[in-house]
Amino acid sequence: MEYCVLERKNVIRAAEEDMQIPACYQMLGVCFLKNNIKVKNIKLPAVRVVGTEAFFNCTALRHAALPRVYVIKKGAFGNCSNLREILLPKTVRELGKGVFDGCRRMEKALFDPMGNCRILPDMTFANCRALSNVTLPEVMWTIGNQAFYKCESLEDIKFPEKLHRIENQAFYQCGFKSLHFPEHLEMIGESAFLKCKKLEYVFIPPSVQKIGKWAFHGCNNLKVLEILHDPQDVGEWLTNKNCVIRCRRGSKMETYAAQYGIQVEYADGI
Repeated sequence: MEYCVLERKNVIRAAEEDMQIPACYQMLGVCFLKNNIKVKNIKLPAVRVVGTEAFFNCTALRHAALPRVYVIKKGAFGNCSNLREILLPKTVRELGKGVFDGCRRMEKALFDPMGNCRILPDMTFANCRALSNVTLPEVMWTIGNQAFYKCESLEDIKFPEKLHRIENQAFYQCGFKSLHFPEHLEMIGESAFLKCKKLEYVFIPPSVQKIGKWAFHGCNNLKVLEILHDPQDVGEWLTNKNCVIRCRRGSKMETYAAQYGIQVEYADGI
């Protein structure tokens, strides 16, 4: 499908604090308003595709209305330091790397639960230090590398039931206190929850077959890591020595804990 594209050269000098893109345009070009320090509110009533770095470093931007967008490309809203929230409609099916990286004042990122976005790409919300309220689509399958890197205010998240993969450093240094993963999860990547210093309890469901090295290392307040099955692949130094691994007596996880000098406790009756 061919879209009518609004390019940077046609709008950059006419940019205002409040902008509404005419309904005749379905796509914004590469670097559309990049580095603009004037625009505060943008309405995209008919836009289907937001181009690469379209609003990158628009440091005054506070609100973006995206009611019909399908695709938001790489870095489109990166470093929009005054963007406080983003509402992503169910039409969204594809995001590029680092779409909201560096939006340090963003507090809410809400996908429509019935949306069609299956992959949260690398660094989507990296360095969004104020982010505390997140909803993800029910169909989401993968949370990418560093997707929520250093989202220090993120203390709770509802993982989609169909989530299968959490990639490397996905939740590095987040603010979780406990974690309960969905029953379909298969993989937790390297350093996925490294330095989540408020984390106290984690339960790993039996569906998880691979846990990368240092997945919960540096979580200094982690008291119990509960794994009642034997994953196929467990990386080195899963957690700190001050944590207890709760496991089955005689399991591979018991042997693993002994190898790294980590204390164990046995689940009742197992």
